Amino acid sequence: MRRYRQGFTLIELLVVIAIIAILIGLLVPAVQKVREAAARSQCQNNLHQLGVAMHNYAGVKKVLPPGVGPWGCCWGTWMMYILPYLEQENMANAYTNLGGNDATGPRYAGGTNLNVTNKRIPSLTCPTDPGHGGENVTYHSYAVNFGNTSAYQADIPGGPVFGGAPFPAYPASWLSGLGDGPPDGQPTTIAAWKPNTNQGVRLSAIIDGTSTTLMASEIIIGQGGDLRGYAWWGGATGFTTYNQPNSNSPDVMTGGGCDQPATYNIPCTTTATTALPRMQAARSRHNSGGGVNCLFCDGHVGWVNNSISLAAWRAIGTSQGKETVNDPEVP
Repeated sequence: MRRYRQGFTLIELLVVIAIIAILIGLLVPAVQKVREAAARSQCQNNLHQLGVAMHNYAGVKKVLPPGVGPWGCCWGTWMMYILPYLEQENMANAYTNLGGNDATGPRYAGGTNLNVTNKRIPSLTCPTDPGHGGENVTYHSYAVNFGNTSAYQADIPGGPVFGGAPFPAYPASWLSGLGDGPPDGQPTTIAAWKPNTNQGVRLSAIIDGTSTTLMASEIIIGQGGDLRGYAWWGGATGFTTYNQPNSNSPDVMTGGGCDQPATYNIPCTTTATTALPRMQAARSRHNSGGGVNCLFCDGHVGWVNNSISLAAWRAIGTSQGKETVNDPEVP
């Protein structure tokens, strides 16, 4: 007797396909969560390496590096100063005019310096962040702590009093022009300006305690014409704690560019006033956990929730504010 093999009916095939679709629907979010956790872990490891480099620099120089060079925006930021301590000696040796101005040599994207600033530093890059920006200069994922007000490190009218910071940025005397340095640093104008001569902050001068003072944080990397994350340039090299992490309040990128729709709809403006001067908030692309990875001045790395109170966030943003910090909110 001949037997015929019975195939699947259409209904059975549809049921199997439906089950596979459901399994895929359950699997994809799980895979995304694993990838997100891996990216977050890598960002934390990067911040730990940055902390080691900062402490090694301070061990040799007796101070932390300045946030920007003495003449402002364009002739070196903390990134250049610590290159040798991130095992990037060749890049450090190739960079010229560190701490100079237009009268003494090229800017960060000028001449042979572009051979340095067009390269990404892996330990300063979150794995999923985009890479290059304007002038073929690279973006990076971290910024240092400029304190609780703005990059001018001055009191904000009607707002907080500046409470000190681990990294010098722009002196308050530049606030009247809302600029990021002497006008282009040209020889004809240098005599009329006093450069920012701060050479760095001693760890021992952080009287608020190194374990409760922020050193660095993740920062959003811009896309298109958005210069957030463009940390070879002084305007993007620091963050402030004026606003809470991942705040809906806009970053203020005076002298730079913003492209809000292309940058995850995170607000940004180039318009600044003395009440809202140059500042950018700590932000994370890995924000599904509702916070941001931060490095503290004692070298430990922790996750700060978006829900941290503004008072506590501003307190850990100061180095000499003498505020009381609500410990449960601080990792």
